[in-house]
Amino acid sequence: MYLHRLELRAVGPYPELVSIDFASLAASGVFLLEGPTGSGKSTIIDAVVYALYGGLAGSDASTDRLHSQHADPGVEPFVDLVFETSAGVYRVRRTPPYDRPKQRGSGTIRQQASAQLWRLADPADLVGEPLSHRAPEIGAEVARGVGLNRDQFLQTVVLPQGEFARFLRSPGEDRRRLLQSLFGTAVYDRTADELAARRRTALADVEAADARVRDALGRFRQASGDDDADESTAPDVVVALQRDAAGRERARAEAAVAAEQAVSHLHDVTARSAAVDRRRDLLRRRDAAADGAQVVAEHRTALALAEHAAVVVAVADGAASAEDRLTALVGERSTVRDRHDLTDPAPRATHDRLVGVLADVRHLVELERTLAERATAVETATADLERTQARLTEAVAALADRPDERAEIVATAARAAETAADAGAAERAVETAQELARLLAARDAAADRAAAAATAVAESATAASAALAAENDLRARRIAGLAGELGAALTPGDPCPVCGAVEHPAVAQPQDDHPSAEQIDRAAAARADAERGLAAATADHAVARAELARLTEAVGDHDDESVARQRDDADARLTAARVAATAVAEHERRLQAHDRATRALEVDHNDLVTRSRVLADRIERDRVRLDEDGQRVRSARHVVLAAAGDAAAGGAGAEARRAAGADGDGDGDGDDSLAAVVERVDAVTTVLRALADLDDRVTATERDVADRKAEVDAAVQAQGFTDVTSARAAALSPADAGRLRALVVAADREHAVVEAGLADPAVVAAAEDLAALDAAAPGVAVLDLDAARTTRDAAADALDDATRAAAAGSERAAAAERCAADLERAVRARDTTSAESRAVVRLADIASAAPNANPTGITLGTYVLMRRFEDVVAAANDRLRAMLAGRFTLETSDERESGTRARRTGLALAVRDHLTDSTRDPRSLSGGETFTFSLCLALGLADVVQAEAGGVSLGTLFVDEGFGTLDPETLDDVIGQLSRLTAGGRQVGIVSHVEELKQRIPERIAVRRTPEGGSRVTTTV
Repeated sequence: MYLHRLELRAVGPYPELVSIDFASLAASGVFLLEGPTGSGKSTIIDAVVYALYGGLAGSDASTDRLHSQHADPGVEPFVDLVFETSAGVYRVRRTPPYDRPKQRGSGTIRQQASAQLWRLADPADLVGEPLSHRAPEIGAEVARGVGLNRDQFLQTVVLPQGEFARFLRSPGEDRRRLLQSLFGTAVYDRTADELAARRRTALADVEAADARVRDALGRFRQASGDDDADESTAPDVVVALQRDAAGRERARAEAAVAAEQAVSHLHDVTARSAAVDRRRDLLRRRDAAADGAQVVAEHRTALALAEHAAVVVAVADGAASAEDRLTALVGERSTVRDRHDLTDPAPRATHDRLVGVLADVRHLVELERTLAERATAVETATADLERTQARLTEAVAALADRPDERAEIVATAARAAETAADAGAAERAVETAQELARLLAARDAAADRAAAAATAVAESATAASAALAAENDLRARRIAGLAGELGAALTPGDPCPVCGAVEHPAVAQPQDDHPSAEQIDRAAAARADAERGLAAATADHAVARAELARLTEAVGDHDDESVARQRDDADARLTAARVAATAVAEHERRLQAHDRATRALEVDHNDLVTRSRVLADRIERDRVRLDEDGQRVRSARHVVLAAAGDAAAGGAGAEARRAAGADGDGDGDGDDSLAAVVERVDAVTTVLRALADLDDRVTATERDVADRKAEVDAAVQAQGFTDVTSARAAALSPADAGRLRALVVAADREHAVVEAGLADPAVVAAAEDLAALDAAAPGVAVLDLDAARTTRDAAADALDDATRAAAAGSERAAAAERCAADLERAVRARDTTSAESRAVVRLADIASAAPNANPTGITLGTYVLMRRFEDVVAAANDRLRAMLAGRFTLETSDERESGTRARRTGLALAVRDHLTDSTRDPRSLSGGETFTFSLCLALGLADVVQAEAGGVSLGTLFVDEGFGTLDPETLDDVIGQLSRLTAGGRQVGIVSHVEELKQRIPERIAVRRTPEGGSRVTTTV
């Protein structure tokens, strides 16, 4: 996996756009990422990790810290990375969540994170093929393309050299924690903890199963009553209890049979005694009934004679009532004729003729009532027709003006659309003017920075020249005064270091201003500081000049006045386009409204034409029908008046004359309506119907009187009386008849009850017992109820005792059987739990290094770390042989480290010195050696992780800090080894602030703080 290009903005300490071309930087294989501590070097690595995986390099870091506090709140933060894998070239862009100002009002609103992924044809492709805009899909696609997850990427791309440096100096337990964080093997410790928890659970389950067996055995002993029973004897105890319960049940059945027999005997004695008593009572009641039989026979005869007399009396009373009704009806008929002056001998026939006439014309009465309303409706429809025709004329005129109005709207909209079409070009012109203004301001600022940088270079050059001159002067003066310095060091008898003589006749004396070695060293250090300051100032000046040249070229011949004029023209052009765009929409709405109104007018016009035609047709039809219906009503009125005149002439009375208009009161005038004439004729028919009904009733009543008189004569003869008077004498009042009938019915009922009782088989059989009782000597009990009750009670008590004993035995046997089943299930469950727990307990003991199961004392997590660590040490030794000429190698051991009381970790580490053939503690390594060993371990970890990920090839690596501890020779070896890593096109980035690396590695990314508090990035290729 190779990094090609990284862009970020408003991220961390970088408020402005930062663009890093890794492909150009790594052309020679190694590049440097340098800058002061806290300036933002790690933010660049965080940005790479966030672009790929949506998270930061630190496991506990929040993506909220990505948004720069130095950028404008409205600027969107983003990270854009182009990278290449074996699957192709990709571009990923992510925006972290941040709070931006609201577009309306005050306050902020949370902007959620977003992500986009493209596949590019090559690293220079700026468009590419969009793959996804969903963060989960992008994460999965990146992991597939790179071949590493986030943790593996952090272990291999950013080499954890610092962690391994601490590892070499740490004791065993601390090493275990460090390696666990590096290798991510905490899952195995959690596995061991989970196994230990499951072991505790399994042991608790076994103990609970034992407790359940003990509890079940206790319940069985209590249920069976056998305190000595155990798991093996429980089935035999249940069988014994079941046999005892069966014996008790047989005894209960025998007692039940005896009790049933005693109850049956008692019932028999009781029934026979009751039958004897009932027979005595029935015989007594039969004798009493025989004594009153003569009186009952007399009552029966009187009731029979009274029933015959009642028939004659009822018929005679009906004949008298019919004669009274006839007299009343004749009088009522005479009254009706006199009151209405009726002389018609056949009122029924006249009534039927008038009713027939009315039936033919009655339906026309309702028609007559609607004539006036219908005439009004015709007049109203005529007025509506006139109004509709007037509206139709107005609609025709309005439709004629619509085409010209629409053409005017269309022309105005076309002019506005032509102006609005310039909006895109106007916006681009505004953006161009804004960019020119920004570039002008940036050019002026860059000019100021270049001038300040030039001044700084001049001042640094002056200071460096002065420091160099001072150092040269001191060195020259020391060389000139060396004789005095040597003479001051001579003592009598010592050989001269120049000529070797032991005599010193003329010893040179040192000068008063002779410089010391310390003064020269301080001057050399000051000179080196001045030269480094000059180099930094020169670099800053070059960067400022390059930026100024770039901005000057971008601005060209523009100045503030031309840019302002161009900005004003573009703003005016854009404003006109936007106003025209608004007007286009308004004209479109006007055109749509005009078309809708035109369609509405057309629909209204069509409705008016249709309505006019419908109204004209309906008015004509209604007028014709109105004339026809009026003629029918007038004809019907004439027919009814003629029928009323005929009835009046035939003697139909005063009402008929009024209906026909023949009584001189004006009711028959020709202006009367058909309804009025029909109403008067209805009054005539009512009177005629009443008179005809009275005639019919009188005739019927006369026939009824004659029939009833004949029935009276027949009844007197049939019932055996001489006349009606004798029949009335034999009749009884209802009270007397009821009293006699009740006496007869009571006597008959008593006779029936007595005879039925004596016929009962039990009563018939009681005759023998009654005879035996009558014949028995005094004191002799023929039917002994007391003895039968005593026998019944004794048998019931015996049955109760046997039932309780059987129930107790059955309940004990059933309870013992249930408890035995529970005990058996508990024993089986205990055996199953014990079998299942053995594997869990053994596995947990092995994983947690329990002495009885794992004599090595190495836990599961440590074992995995040991195997992983052995692979890393083997890969690191390959690097050490190349870096340190094969002198040193690392050796691992699972023994406890010397000098520690901690339990054995299995991660002991020693340094093998092949030159002296000795073994050293890693803590005895020098600073440079520690860095070299830790770097080799980090590279070894990267090799192992890549191999585990399927041989993933990583084209970009970062090595972080530690180079300041190396001497020049070792630094050359390390850089040489890192340079060898670049074989095959690999990119190696060194993150450091060591000054000597800046001189050795020309390609670098320089991070510097700005006066505003943020940072800026300068790339040197």
